[in-house]
This record gives sequence, C-alpha cells and structure tokens, in this order.
Amino acid sequence: MLRVEYRDGLYLPDLDLWFDAQEGRERCVISHAHSDHTAEHRAIISTPETARIFRHRVDRNNEATVETLRYGERRDYGRFALTFYPAGHCLGSAQVLVEADGERLVYTGDFKLRPNVAAETAVVIPCDTLVMESTFGDPHYRFPPDVATFDRLYAAVDRALSDDRVPVVLAYALGKSQEALELLLRRDYRVTLHGSNWNVTEIYRELGVEFSGPYEKYERTMLRGRVLIAPPGCRKQPMVLNIERRYVIMLTGWALHKSAPYMYKDVDLILPLSDHADFDDLVRAARESGAQRIITMHGEPKFAVHLRELGFNAEHLAHHPGSGKGAAKRKRVKKAATAVPQSLFD
Repeated sequence: MLRVEYRDGLYLPDLDLWFDAQEGRERCVISHAHSDHTAEHRAIISTPETARIFRHRVDRNNEATVETLRYGERRDYGRFALTFYPAGHCLGSAQVLVEADGERLVYTGDFKLRPNVAAETAVVIPCDTLVMESTFGDPHYRFPPDVATFDRLYAAVDRALSDDRVPVVLAYALGKSQEALELLLRRDYRVTLHGSNWNVTEIYRELGVEFSGPYEKYERTMLRGRVLIAPPGCRKQPMVLNIERRYVIMLTGWALHKSAPYMYKDVDLILPLSDHADFDDLVRAARESGAQRIITMHGEPKFAVHLRELGFNAEHLAHHPGSGKGAAKRKRVKKAATAVPQSLFD
C-alpha cells in the first residue's frame, strides 16, 4: 500500500505528492482555500472554485501555476491519477481520489456529510485507503439536527431585533458566513457583511452561487434593523464592541465542548453549526467507504481507537517530530489546542 506521511501537510512519498501543505511546495493539491490548508506554492491542483479563492486569499499576484479539475474529472499524471469529489465543507472543497499501483486512496480534506446550503453536497467514495480529517472524532460531538439549530438561530435573531438590538453573527469569512447568509436570507432578514465576508461572498456570486435575497456591505451607521455577519475575531474589536446594543451569536461546532461557555464568554449565544463532520458522520464515512485501511488526522488519536473498537483497521497519523520552523509551528499549535480549540478549525 502507498506510504502516507504528515510533514506540515499530507505527503505520499511513493508519488512525491503533497496535499494541503502548510509551507510552500513545488506542487501541491489543495482540498479547499482555508488558510490552514494553503501556502504560497509554485503550482497547485484544485477545483476551479478553490483556485479562484486561492488567488484572492493567498496568491493575489498570480505567481502560482494553477491546474484545475472539476468534480468527477479523472486526470492521469503518469504514475498516478487524480479525481475530485465534493466535500461539503465550503464552495469548491474537494475530497481527492488517488489511483496508483492498483490502489484507491481517498484524502477527505475537511468535509461535512450533512447538506450545506451554500456548497456542494459531499459524497462517500469507495476506496482501499481512507485518509480522513477527524476534527470532531469524539462521541461527545454529535450535532443536533440542523433544522433545530436553524430554528434557534432564527429565534435569537427575532428576539434581538424585537428588543432593538443588533444581532451579530460570528462566522468564518469563507464557507460558514455564506451558509449563515443564505439561512438568514431565506427568512427575509436584512443582512450586512463585514468586508472580508463580503469579498468572499462576491466571489461565490461570481462563481454562480445564487443567494435568496439582497445583502449589503457593512456601514457603521446602517446597522439598525439588520443582522451583521462578521469573522469570529471581530468580537474583540471596536467594530463589534462599539455597538452599544448588540447580541452576539457564535456559530461553531465547538459549542458542544464542555468549556464552550468559558471559551466564548464574550458572546451571548453559541450554536453548534459546523462545516465539519461530527462523530457519527465520521464513522459513517469510514463504514461506507469500504476502506481496508483508515488513517485519521487533524483530530484526537482516540478516534482511531474508536474505529478499531468498531472493527476497522485504523491508525492515527501523528505529526512527525521534524525540526526548525515546522516543528516550532506545531509546538505553538499544540499548545494553543491544549488551551482551547481554535476557531480556525470550526
């Protein structure tokens, strides 16, 4: 079977093939354009949507060589072939099927099996080896039905508006903010977007995503009667703090963490809306893939233990010790993750 390593990104040494490397490489497959999955590479392979967002967020000078594959398009690279499938995480996010030496290996990247109102619906891909991101690989993380979370969001927004307060919905600029925007527009709320959320949303529209109503770019003097969507980091910035009558809602899968009230003590409501698979969907993906070998990453090692207890051949891909800059980065991330989960991975 193909060797699988982690070196600040997924690496298949038998093919000299990188995925989501966090340091610049000669060529790298990018599953999606969130910052923890991208770097300034010389060349990338991605979906057209991810390529467009990569240009906006990482490669504004168009220095990287970009090769795109649409979902379901199989391309031969001599020693291997690649095919992308929807991951349901954000627009253009992809699971990657690698075919080499008679083996089918799938790298999920960040994925979500539940429907996403602003992205393509994920599929489970039959394979021999499944390398899966397992951020919420703990039985504690079983998200409630989406409709229940949506109803809680609507009720909170209604209460805030009726009390002449400004609802502030905190959602990551790429992916979750577009999901939140579409949910709010379906209920005819007037929505205004922080500049970074606005910029990505306009790219969504450029790429053909049609939202259910109009929305506006943030203007400080035009908040009354509107819902403001802003990145999570804004909750400690003047833009939000200067809103005297605000009601702050955080959208994150970490809402189910036992320490969530302390992690997000400066918000009024935490709702478990995530763009990742929860524990049950992770197990479902493992089972329906039919994989003979499962490798987990970007989550706790105990998820691989859970899978072994269920009869799967599973192992956790630990970060290699390494040295220098990469090792220092891993040490910082590990220390931060020990204190609180990072909203970057919500």
